[in-house]
Amino acid sequence: MKTFAVIGMGKFGISAAKKLAELGCEVIAIDSDGDKVNEVADYVTKAAQLDAKNKELLRNIGIKNCECAIVAIGDNVMDCVFITLTLKEMGVKKVVCKARDSQHETVLKKVGADMVIIPEQEAGEKMASRLVSRQFIDILHISDEYSIEDMRVPAKWIGKSLADLSVRKKFGVNIVAIKNSLNPNDVNITPEPEYRFKDTDIVVLVGKTQDINKLNK
Repeated sequence: MKTFAVIGMGKFGISAAKKLAELGCEVIAIDSDGDKVNEVADYVTKAAQLDAKNKELLRNIGIKNCECAIVAIGDNVMDCVFITLTLKEMGVKKVVCKARDSQHETVLKKVGADMVIIPEQEAGEKMASRLVSRQFIDILHISDEYSIEDMRVPAKWIGKSLADLSVRKKFGVNIVAIKNSLNPNDVNITPEPEYRFKDTDIVVLVGKTQDINKLNK
């Protein structure tokens, strides 16, 4: 079971902590505000009210044993930088930070953050992608290069088989599942080459974002 620490119980931190716990992970939630700690205490493995800038307190709570620590206090740049440095010095394998903007992101990467997230920017980019695309109904960027995307079946695909379309060969994109838009529980995760598309299908694609965009065009 993976163990995470989430530092900072704002909206972003609480959402991350609850979702990780829901996914079966052990979660240590940390904030200096007791009310925020209490808000998430029933959902996580351990909730602690403490100052995350105190290295000794972090050590006592066992944060060194976490596989990943999420620093979700993006509004305070200096605190975020200091905590990131402290976590890396303590040997935390992966440190993910919430940043306020691209300048903050650059600073955090320079001090050792393994991954930096700018929530507002990513939400805006995702919304723009969904508005521009005529087919894509859900997009998950799994890295700077790759995405998992849900796409309504194009009209030209209806009645044709996977073998007929050769999507992987033509576009470098993999179809990993086919969902029924009328029944969310009807999911085919091992579609055969002979499978023929219906107008109710939603196709789950995995590949490089640029390749998926080419397919959309």
